[in-house]
Amino acid sequence: MKPQTIVWVTVIMYALYVAALIMFRLYPSDSDKLKMAQNSTPAATERRVDNLWAYYLINEENPLPEDFTVGLEPVQGTFMLDERCAGYAKQMIEDAAAEGIELTVVSAYRSVQKQQENLESYIQRLRDSGYTSKEAKSLAEKEIALPYTSEHNAGLALDILTPDWWLTHDDVTADFEETEQFRWLSENADKYGFIMRYPKEYEDVTGYVYEPWHYRFVGVYYAGKIKGSGLPLEYFYKTNF
Repeated sequence: MKPQTIVWVTVIMYALYVAALIMFRLYPSDSDKLKMAQNSTPAATERRVDNLWAYYLINEENPLPEDFTVGLEPVQGTFMLDERCAGYAKQMIEDAAAEGIELTVVSAYRSVQKQQENLESYIQRLRDSGYTSKEAKSLAEKEIALPYTSEHNAGLALDILTPDWWLTHDDVTADFEETEQFRWLSENADKYGFIMRYPKEYEDVTGYVYEPWHYRFVGVYYAGKIKGSGLPLEYFYKTNF
C-alpha cells in the first residue's frame, strides 16, 4: 500500500472513530447509558449509602423468588414491614403525629396468598359491576400486582390514608392527594427512606395507576435522590446503583 493511501485510510478511520464517539454522547443506547452511569458513579460504599439491601426493583419483570422470606415487625397496629425498615416507618409516623398529622396505615406486608385473594376479589367486584372477565382482569392488574410482583409481598411498602378516610370513601382513591397527610408525606417521606412509588405522569412506565397513598422503602440516600430526580424507580434504577 502506498504511503499516501495509508495516510488517507488512517485519517478516515480516525474520523469514523470521532463520529462514533459523538453519536455515543448525543444518542446513547440504554446499555450505553447504563455503562456511562456505572463509570461515572462512585461505588456505593464510597457514598455511604444506607440500606442497600432495600434498593431493588419489584415488578412483573422482576418478581420475588418463590422461596422469598422476610422477618417482620409491627409498625402500626397489626400492620407489619420488613424488620430492617419498620423502625423508619414508626419514626415517620411518630414525627408526623408530633406535627399534628395522623398517618393511618391501611396496608403493609401482604403474603403471596393474600395478594392472590385480593386480586381475585377485585376482579370479581369489577365483573359484578358489568365488566367482562377479560376487561375485569386487565383493569384489576393495573391496580393490584400479581403475586410475587408486589412490594407489599416483600414487606417494603405502606399504604397510608387519613384516620377518617372510610367515613367518606369505600375505596382508596387519588383524591388522597388533597389531604394534609399527603402534603406532609410529599415533603418528608424521603427523610425516612420512603418514596411515593407510582407517580401520576409515569403510569405507562410503572404499569400501575397513580397511587398517592403507596410508599416504598428504598433507604434514605436513594429516597432523596429519587425524589430530587422526579423519576419513577424503574427509570432511576437503570442508571443509579
